[in-house]
Amino acid sequence: MTQTIIGLAVAYALMIAVTALIWLRAGRYLLPKLALVAAVAVLVFVTCRGIGDLRGLPSDAAPPERFRLHWAEIVEPDMMAAIEGSVFLWITALDADYYLVGQPRAYRLPYSEELATAVQQALGAIADGEDIQGEVGDPAAEARTADDLAAEIAADPGEGGTGAALGERFLSFDFGSLSFGEAQAPVTPEKQD
Repeated sequence: MTQTIIGLAVAYALMIAVTALIWLRAGRYLLPKLALVAAVAVLVFVTCRGIGDLRGLPSDAAPPERFRLHWAEIVEPDMMAAIEGSVFLWITALDADYYLVGQPRAYRLPYSEELATAVQQALGAIADGEDIQGEVGDPAAEARTADDLAAEIAADPGEGGTGAALGERFLSFDFGSLSFGEAQAPVTPEKQD
C-alpha cells in the first residue's frame, strides 16, 4: 500500500509540474494542450487503479500461488436478490520456503460448489486450531505445452461462439485447482558447525 501512496503522490506532483509548464509555455499552441489532456486522462486510470488498492475492498485478482488462510466468508448466489455468489479469503502470501510475505489481504473469488466445500472444510480446521495453507495450482498444467493449450482453446471456442475464448477462460477461471491443507513449517537453513 505504501508503494501505491508514493506512486500516486509522485504522479500528481508530476502532473502539476507538467500542467504549469505547458500552460506557461504553450501560449496558443494546441498540440501541447492536447497532450496535457491525454496525460490527465491516463492519470485518471492510474488513480482509479491505485485507489482500488487503498480503499480496502477485496482484490479480484488471482490469489498468490501459496498462502496461509486466516479466515473466509462464503456468500452463496441468490437469484431472487440478483446476488452472484462469492468466496472471500483473508490470506497472507507464502514464499518458496513457506515464510509469510507481506501483510494479510482480502481476495474475492467467484463462487462454485467445489470451492465453497473446500473453504468450509478449511474453516472447520481453522476452528479446530490448525494453521491452514492454500495452494493454487494445476499439476497437469506444467506438463502441457503451448500447442496443447492452443488446441484446447481452438476445440472449445467458449460460450456463444464469440471467438473471445481466451478472455472468457480468464474471466471464468476455475479455482477448482485451489487446495487447502495443514500449513507446512518454514524451511530453515541447516546449522553450520
